Amino acid sequence: MKGSNLDVIESEMTKVWAWQRNDWGVWDVTLFADSSSLESAVRAVSRINVLSSQFTKKDKVAAEAKFLEEESIQTSYIEGKILDRDSVRSSIARKLGILPVGHSSKHRTRDADGLIETLIDATGNYVEPLSHERLFRWQASLFPSGRDEHGYPIEVGGYRTSSEEMKVVSISNKGQKEFVHYIAPPSQSVHGEMERFILWFNSTSRSPNFLRAAMATYWFVSIHPFEDGNGRICRVIADMAVAQAEKSTSRLYSLSNTLIEDKHLLNRYYETLEQCQKGTEPIDKWLGFFLDVIQASAERAEISLDDILKKVTFWDACRNTQLSERQKKYLNFVLDKGSFWKATKIDRKNYKDIVGGISPATAKRDLQDLAGKEVLITKDTVGRNAGYEINPELLC
Repeated sequence: MKGSNLDVIESEMTKVWAWQRNDWGVWDVTLFADSSSLESAVRAVSRINVLSSQFTKKDKVAAEAKFLEEESIQTSYIEGKILDRDSVRSSIARKLGILPVGHSSKHRTRDADGLIETLIDATGNYVEPLSHERLFRWQASLFPSGRDEHGYPIEVGGYRTSSEEMKVVSISNKGQKEFVHYIAPPSQSVHGEMERFILWFNSTSRSPNFLRAAMATYWFVSIHPFEDGNGRICRVIADMAVAQAEKSTSRLYSLSNTLIEDKHLLNRYYETLEQCQKGTEPIDKWLGFFLDVIQASAERAEISLDDILKKVTFWDACRNTQLSERQKKYLNFVLDKGSFWKATKIDRKNYKDIVGGISPATAKRDLQDLAGKEVLITKDTVGRNAGYEINPELLC
């Protein structure tokens, strides 16, 4: 009997990767022990939904555009691709129908367009089932030229077919040693694995929650079905699954931006994924991590949305106040700093630098005029430290 148990242990230990283990694809998220993490994530998301309900339709679309911009840029940055921010903004404005008068499409690029269309499709059409064809379209949209970021031709619009192992690797600083973090299922198994994944994803969409979103993300990226773009597509699937859980086409927080802004979370992302894929940690660790990211993302978004509301409130309070275009430009600059606006030193030099093309005397007159109209209040009144701050009564 003792020998028999030992054989089982040794047999399991030879099954190194997630897809080689007996629990592959049969996880039961209802057994997740840390219910407090799920409750905290749900509460955090609920708060931003309540906050966004105070927005006008126009302001809500503007907020969605802001978070979509960050998600697009940061999900690409995680994979080492730098998107031009002007291109992303232009693509978002076109897709959301918020093009300003006289807008030029010269900044648009095919790769930015493709990613934006994919993100909007995943959340805006979350009720539509996932399919092989939809995934093929998403992946192809990331590589409109059929080449990767380094210019090498890759397979697009279909699952990988190469007989070579699909490895996730890193190279040592000296470039002498390759470290293998993960080896995905062989290409001949990919279609069957994806068939199973898609069937599960669609059949569980009737009772979605954040744990299902976490599981979908882990399962897909562990299959690693494409030659390239797996990381971005797995986060698109996360967005779709979260939208299903919230039953909302509006995304007012960005998971990718949170990972980039919080290096500790980004390190946990790679570490936890690798540990679970190797079987050194239970899948619960990934589920808990994913919930932490949702909570952190929602809490960051809550601050941003509150800042947007403050800006809307400010301009509503100042709607009858006569202000020059220079003054409006500067006030928008300060308000767009959001929660950090108090750290912005409002003085003649700062005003002159931001507005541009004016003399120190003009900057002084403009600021004094704003103070006289009680848009600004005096912060420091002595010598070189003389400065102002936004009147807090106009922000609430």
